[in-house]
Amino acid sequence: TNQHVVEGADSVSLRFSSGARQEAEVVGEDASTDVAVLRVEAPEETLVPLTLGDSESVGVGDPVIAVGNPLNVGISVTTGIVSGLGRPIGAPNGYTISGAVQTDAALSSGNSGGPLLDAQGEVIGVNSLTAAAPGFGIVSQGLNFAVPINTVKSVAEQIIETGRVQHGYIGVRMLPVGIGDLAAYSGLSSEELSEQYGLPESGAIIREVSEGGPADEAGLTGGEEREGEIAGLTVSLGDVVTEVEGEPVVNPDDVSQVVNSTQPGDELNLTVVTPGEEPREVALTVGVQPDEQ
Repeated sequence: TNQHVVEGADSVSLRFSSGARQEAEVVGEDASTDVAVLRVEAPEETLVPLTLGDSESVGVGDPVIAVGNPLNVGISVTTGIVSGLGRPIGAPNGYTISGAVQTDAALSSGNSGGPLLDAQGEVIGVNSLTAAAPGFGIVSQGLNFAVPINTVKSVAEQIIETGRVQHGYIGVRMLPVGIGDLAAYSGLSSEELSEQYGLPESGAIIREVSEGGPADEAGLTGGEEREGEIAGLTVSLGDVVTEVEGEPVVNPDDVSQVVNSTQPGDELNLTVVTPGEEPREVALTVGVQPDEQ
């Protein structure tokens, strides 16, 4: 199920299709991926597991089925398609969940933690989030997300084996958009933005570096003392990550996706540009992600 479903609960119970309710134990939870594992003692014939699929094999346009208990009206089934793949969504603790499955299958409060199934009835995700319009709190229609089942399987295995999950961490906060999008918002071309502010033509801008974190230890800097006004907005112009492990970076999601795939102790190689300076290569050792961003 989802971590946000059981967070802070004094007790947890499961209700089966027969209507019987059984107390359950929270084996462990991971707020960084919104996944929790429950244990329940019940007759074997009561527990019929669904087949877990492969979220990497899913394609845009594939039909999907969402199962849950929306608004506590009872077990309900909705249908839709896969609207998008590889979406970054916010985790309950402020980090980013990479690779989410976007669907237009109707979801409401109560669908959280339920399965998203493909046409073969295999689980490809765990329903987690309905998007809201930024700043308005208005729930967007047909814009829903599920944590990919490959992520869920990996996290669940770690929870079952050790009771906890460790994630990679480099200790940076980045501007929400890449330089290309920033140029579009400003009405300038990437070349003009580069000339005016000393930025590379593509990459993710670091706006804050956590003191003592891996990025700080590697010499990366945020934009706390270096700001520019772009299209009427004050933008912190820290170091810009232009490549990660030799792959070009277009926006901050490209960085988050790679970091989320690492383990503490891994080495990460970045190409970084300090505004107005030449690119440089930076190698840092991935740390352990703190509980909250």
